[in-house]
Amino acid sequence: MTNSPQVYYGLDLAWGLGATSMSISGVTGIYQSTDHELKLDEMEIKDQRGNVVSWVGYNPVETVSLEYVCTDGNTAFGTASITYPTQGSKISIGADSADPISGSGWIIQSTVIKRANTDATKVTLKGIRYLGIS
Repeated sequence: MTNSPQVYYGLDLAWGLGATSMSISGVTGIYQSTDHELKLDEMEIKDQRGNVVSWVGYNPVETVSLEYVCTDGNTAFGTASITYPTQGSKISIGADSADPISGSGWIIQSTVIKRANTDATKVTLKGIRYLGIS
């Protein structure tokens, strides 16, 4: 029996990860979700009445949160190794070329490993990318 392909009707939407294939060196997993935030530091300059008369934005950065289920393509026993990059390491994210998180220069800030008796082990990586650091 062949699986039917997904079919969409109506508006053209950006639908979740969709067919996006992602990769991080040294990580084996099925990617579940990503959160991508673009932000910057800011400074407000106020007058004598406390009203903001000037605003400065600087140090633009990107943050990313990636969640994946740990897998092992060779076995089906529920004993897949839990793989993840260490804190402080720089990684490259391989994703579709149109995906803004694709590329190098991401620095891992934290790793969360979530285990439960009723679900697969999930790993969440949080990273940051500075424009001035490649």
